[in-house]
Amino acid sequence: MKSISKLLLLLSVLALISCEENTDPVIDASDRLIGYWINPVANDTLLTYDRAGGLKENAYGFGFQMGYTFVERKNEGWCGTPPVTLKDYQGTWSKHDSLIDIDVPYWGGMAHYQWKIISLDNSSLTIAWVKQEFQK
Repeated sequence: MKSISKLLLLLSVLALISCEENTDPVIDASDRLIGYWINPVANDTLLTYDRAGGLKENAYGFGFQMGYTFVERKNEGWCGTPPVTLKDYQGTWSKHDSLIDIDVPYWGGMAHYQWKIISLDNSSLTIAWVKQEFQK
């Protein structure tokens, strides 16, 4: 009987020791912003984007990444006449309540955006532009 008790105790201890902690990042509701956003649809002063697994090859889009890195796929040069060549520009972002501040390069210098989150869920993001400034 003692040997069965010792065996059960040993197995219990081994089971506890062998369990690994889950180190996968967990994104809670406050971090739903993290991800890629494509297919902008304008409705009056609001823009709505769809969540995606990545940016489209030849279309505008952006992504909020962990570590406050922002990536924006947009025109590589000043000309907007097709065919337009797109490029990924990396910048930074920060969030304060419903306001997002973004600093990202563009073909002519640096851009600063401030967006207000109107709605955000697992599949869509709706924003209103508060300001956009471009510095050469």
